[in-house]
Amino acid sequence: MRVEWIGRSRQDGDNQQADPARLINIYREKAGDKPILKRVPGMVPFVDLASAPLRAMEQEAGKVFAVSGADLSCIDGNGTVSELGQVSADGDVSISGNNGSAVVSAGGDYYVWDGETLTQPDTGAFSDVGSVEFLGQRTVVTELNGRRFGWSDVTEPETFDGLSFATAESTDDNIIRGAVIQGIYWIFKEQSIERWYQTGGENFLAPMSGGDMDTGLLRFGLFIKFPNGAFFVGNDGIAYLVSGGSMRPVSTRGVETALEQKDATHCLYYQDEGHKFCVIRFADREAWVYDMVMDEWHERAEGGSLTPWSATHSVQAFGADFVGSAFGRVFSLERIPSDDGQPLIGKAVSRTIRNNGNRFRVPRLTLIGAVGNSTLTAQRSPGLHIGGGYMMATDGYTALATGDDVTVSTDSKVSLRVSKDRGKTWSRDKVRSMGRAGEYDKVVRWRSLGQFRNANFEITLSDNTDMTIEAVGEIELA
Repeated sequence: MRVEWIGRSRQDGDNQQADPARLINIYREKAGDKPILKRVPGMVPFVDLASAPLRAMEQEAGKVFAVSGADLSCIDGNGTVSELGQVSADGDVSISGNNGSAVVSAGGDYYVWDGETLTQPDTGAFSDVGSVEFLGQRTVVTELNGRRFGWSDVTEPETFDGLSFATAESTDDNIIRGAVIQGIYWIFKEQSIERWYQTGGENFLAPMSGGDMDTGLLRFGLFIKFPNGAFFVGNDGIAYLVSGGSMRPVSTRGVETALEQKDATHCLYYQDEGHKFCVIRFADREAWVYDMVMDEWHERAEGGSLTPWSATHSVQAFGADFVGSAFGRVFSLERIPSDDGQPLIGKAVSRTIRNNGNRFRVPRLTLIGAVGNSTLTAQRSPGLHIGGGYMMATDGYTALATGDDVTVSTDSKVSLRVSKDRGKTWSRDKVRSMGRAGEYDKVVRWRSLGQFRNANFEITLSDNTDMTIEAVGEIELA
């Protein structure tokens, strides 16, 4: 029978055996009426910054501005890095623009790069700045460890009137950061949110009626904007999506358990082939990734050991998506199955398959996928010698060139493990071929998998070749 055996990541760290289903470095998408599995985009080196760690990265005026260590840098579309000056080496950082200028808050200090010079202008009513944003041709700043926020003169981020400020005082908690979302100024505080709008009058901003919310921001880095919306982790340990002027919770219990028990550090955003992804990055486990299109979660890791994803910041620029790591490296995200030259390993763990509590056998499992698309090659010893060239290697692989060294297409592999105890223990890997290039009639099948009351299957893709697999498999029960 055909079974949709692989779904979204649902595993809860508090009760892993209740539902072992996971997708690591794989996400689902609809192909007609059936879901397929695709590997996430890989990281391709773009530039290395002068210092580390990377603390902020934003696109402004057709360039990317980044703060790494104490260095403010500008990156152009060719990957050229220009050093602009030094900022405070400690504390949280935000970057915004204002009519060609780059505006930075770093460790409570305020900086403006006007295209030639980096200065530290006075900010009027308060001097310790927690975040910067651009709204209505003005720079809006929040008070670090306070409740006030102020705004610059029109198109002049260097000029602040001492009376151009207001206080977010609906609740007695401090501002963490401000953000402009669809023309509304959202003030994210420790335990609440306030929303302010442009008045068009003498007072630049005024609070929205009914704009207060009883959820705060968990920490400065757990927030990311995307076109016409935002994603953040609340002080209640729940992930929220902001869209259309409202917010809704999107986290599952597994995500919330990770937020309770692990070290969540940053939120990121990127797109891949029509999918829009919001990321919660952790220092001590795989990242949780929310697919806005599918309304599903998967996980993202790095390297052969599936270590925590090193990406801490993201930006969309030059028609592409980029992520930056804590080590001061910037990568483009591209549809290749590798991270910085290392294989991008994909794992998919099925939901638990049962038969009304009765024992059953699985004599056969057939994987349905895009076989015959291997891009892997190898050098083989030539076999048949004809006129100084070689037509085919003796091992039967298809020769792609002739001469003393023969380049041949090699098959990509997929491995399967089986669990009888809901993912607590697993069998050894059972490796099968997904076919060489052009081997489109390849059948990927495992036989005699054993007897079960509860069956879980884990497939692993580790070869450096892009493959898609249907989430529906043919499982024969007996």
